[in-house]
Amino acid sequence: MSVLKKVKRCSHCGAILQTENPEKDGYITSVILKKYPDGVLLCDKCFSDEKTADNTVSLNDEFKSILTEMKKKNALVIYVIDLFSFEGGFPSEANDLLSGLDVIAVANKRDLLPSDVADEELIAYVNHRLRVSKLKVDKVLLTSSNSNYHIDELTELMKENFKNRDIYFVGSATSGKSTLISEILKDFKNKTNKLIVTYTFPNTTLRGFQIPISDKNYIYELPGFPISNSLLGVLEKPIVNYIVPKKEVEDRKFTISDKSSLAIGGLAFVEQLSEGKTVLHCYASPKITIKTKKGDSLKFFESILKKGDQYNTSYKFRELNDFDVYDFDVPEEGERDIGILGLGRIQFTGNNQKFRVFVPKGVYVYTTRARLKNVK
Repeated sequence: MSVLKKVKRCSHCGAILQTENPEKDGYITSVILKKYPDGVLLCDKCFSDEKTADNTVSLNDEFKSILTEMKKKNALVIYVIDLFSFEGGFPSEANDLLSGLDVIAVANKRDLLPSDVADEELIAYVNHRLRVSKLKVDKVLLTSSNSNYHIDELTELMKENFKNRDIYFVGSATSGKSTLISEILKDFKNKTNKLIVTYTFPNTTLRGFQIPISDKNYIYELPGFPISNSLLGVLEKPIVNYIVPKKEVEDRKFTISDKSSLAIGGLAFVEQLSEGKTVLHCYASPKITIKTKKGDSLKFFESILKKGDQYNTSYKFRELNDFDVYDFDVPEEGERDIGILGLGRIQFTGNNQKFRVFVPKGVYVYTTRARLKNVK
């Protein structure tokens, strides 16, 4: 009697998985195939090519035309970055177009990060990440529009660097530009006969605020750069309300090994493929349930997805096939982060581990040196 056998394919490129010839499409290490016979798998080539998700956000021609106009005017740029969802805050296209302008980087939402971490450490980290992204800035300032932190300092910086030119507030859709401007306007004295208006940028359909600061110059707020590869851009609003923290995010500590795994709600799953134990420090909204469990990781993950709202799952991502899978080799020692854009980050001490991370399709995952130092 004939027997049908399901053919296993790479979940990324679709090639039929095989363990015999590394030179042919679909090659996968036999150890991985045996360990995850029913798992969502990537061939070795896709493991390598897709080690991290793409964090490139393409700006449309309307955004590009505004940034080009800013450069022609030699404008002062206030670049507002979401300090909590930091890695998605500065698309490379924007950085290229802003090259050569005076840029003040404002790392907003300081109140969401642990208060016992020194501002100097955070500023050093932001400067490092901006250098890596090739965005040259004149200064980095930490702010919080919710707690009025350093708003006066930002206002003074703007006055010192005004030099009779326009000032543009730019940043991602989650950076908090509008709230920052609202705080600045509380002490704003309009000495002109012009009004603050909603403004449509020339030759575009994009609208923002236009605030007069002299008879010839204005503060402009651009619409937020879209972040299509963030969880905040793909989840339904009720779930977004759960995953966006409203107050300081505390360290939640968990230990996993090659015999256990971790679930961050029903939105991300982490396995350790290498031997030994690793302490994970999870920084995410306190409303999100985080659990670890020994045993079969995939069954654990599937059980979480089936439980629905109890574990902050999305109706869009209810099957393991709705998730992208990434492997991270960590040859570096010292404090490291694995970040999931829009959800939070996981900090650990690097020690030649290998992790597998499941995230909803299209969401940006990254690994970098730790944003915070000396976790306990």
